[in-house]
Amino acid sequence: MQAMNEKINRLFASRRFNLIAFALITALILIAYSNTFTASFHFDDNPTIVDNHNIKRVTWENFVGMFQGTRPVINLSLMLNYQLSGLNVVGWHIFNIGFHIANSWFVYLLILWTLSLPALSARYKDKATRMALFGALLFGVHPIQTESVTYIISRTELIAAFFYLATFLLFIKGATTKKFGYYVGAFFTAALDMGSKEWAVTLPAVLFLYDFLFLSDGSIRTVLSRLKAHALVALSWGVLIYTMSTTNMSGAGFSVTGTNNITPWTYMLTSFNVIWTYIRLLFLPINQNLDYEYPLAMTLFEFPTLLSFLGHCAVVIAAFWLYRKKKWTLIPYGIAWFYITLSPTQSFVPILDKIFEHRVYLPSVGFIIFFIAAFEGVFEWIDKKRLESRQKAGAQAA
Repeated sequence: MQAMNEKINRLFASRRFNLIAFALITALILIAYSNTFTASFHFDDNPTIVDNHNIKRVTWENFVGMFQGTRPVINLSLMLNYQLSGLNVVGWHIFNIGFHIANSWFVYLLILWTLSLPALSARYKDKATRMALFGALLFGVHPIQTESVTYIISRTELIAAFFYLATFLLFIKGATTKKFGYYVGAFFTAALDMGSKEWAVTLPAVLFLYDFLFLSDGSIRTVLSRLKAHALVALSWGVLIYTMSTTNMSGAGFSVTGTNNITPWTYMLTSFNVIWTYIRLLFLPINQNLDYEYPLAMTLFEFPTLLSFLGHCAVVIAAFWLYRKKKWTLIPYGIAWFYITLSPTQSFVPILDKIFEHRVYLPSVGFIIFFIAAFEGVFEWIDKKRLESRQKAGAQAA
């Protein structure tokens, strides 16, 4: 048994393990989604793809038009996909699943590189590859991702997450190698992210927090030494400001003035409940739905809205306490990632659809960071208690 454990540990530590991990991630995702390649177009797929004449002809006018509305990167992907596969849904699903596989690779690298940083390596160095693979597989085959991957137009989540995660990886490389070229690359991926979906606005904040906790080990002075790099990433906001200024956002489902009793206040109250639905689905993915009929909350002092609000407060306070008192970083950061990346769609800006599972695609990365850290912590605690029991038994026998 010990010899087998040593072989497994050597495999995790080998240089070729990354290739094995990528292959395993790819294989399991393909198996999980093997029955979805012929799933038909649904709902918003029809106006944005089937009936969208702008993507069917590659003309200069159509090409320029892609940059005069919201999400130009997504529009270009639709044009490219149509030129390659027409309305054959197989080609569209290959595109979506391919991006999901790439994102799962990125999650693997993000976790692996994070756990290998000096701030965490002393504790996780021997466990980094195993935890990274576990996290990437959980992200890749978790049922909550089904809508994002199989509902074709939800590629907005996939592509935006791809550039979001790519920006993180480039920034980490820039910080660890001290090569400014990686930061320039991070600016371009951040710009492409802003041109993919509006929730990319959270990228500079989540990246800044990552730098503070992990790359700078809690030193604000070290973070400020990379101020130019952070400014470059923040500069990508210009893309989002431009696209939103030239677009009627009601076409994307936003309703700033409110309609059907959906106001900024009632939408935020409802979001308190919706977020707990997302959390429940992450832990227990049953009764999933593509088109929910979700009740609108009208006042804070009703059940379960008040309970939901107090629950969120408890989670945030607990995360802050773990960081300040226990000096834990992974669990608080995972919680912060989840709430911050979810805030553009589940806060106070009204959206006609109160809940959609695809909104959890990127926030689920934060949940996974939280989960693998907590999971590992539980087993560390169990091992510690077992060791203490053995030592106590040995002392009594002596």
